Amino acid sequence: MSNADIRKKAEELMKSREWMLALVEWESWHDKAAENEKDPNSFHDLGICKFNLGRVAEAIKDLDKAAELQPDYGYRFAARGWMKQSAGDVVGAIADYKKAIELDPTDVYTQNNLIILEEKRSKKSR
Repeated sequence: MSNADIRKKAEELMKSREWMLALVEWESWHDKAAENEKDPNSFHDLGICKFNLGRVAEAIKDLDKAAELQPDYGYRFAARGWMKQSAGDVVGAIADYKKAIELDPTDVYTQNNLIILEEKRSKKSR
């Protein structure tokens, strides 16, 4: 099977939320791909699979790589912020949300996530 076919299969498995099977395909794709072929979306999708399987720390590392490869795309930071928030890293999540909004001021979903998280943090500090 070609690497293009492996990637397509991984993406299809993600659509049907078959995270473990998709992860196996993404890992296979990453093993076979040359470094210059590994794009931000491949790391993002690899991380999404790991996140949905409870491997949050590994997932965040994959999103770190996606953000490193595409530092001007707010969604990379918004997605990583959401993962950090779910892992209880409030400070890290807020920093990522702020960076995402800096890059994309029209992202109302991230603005909302940031507001809610800052309100929760404010209530806890009282």
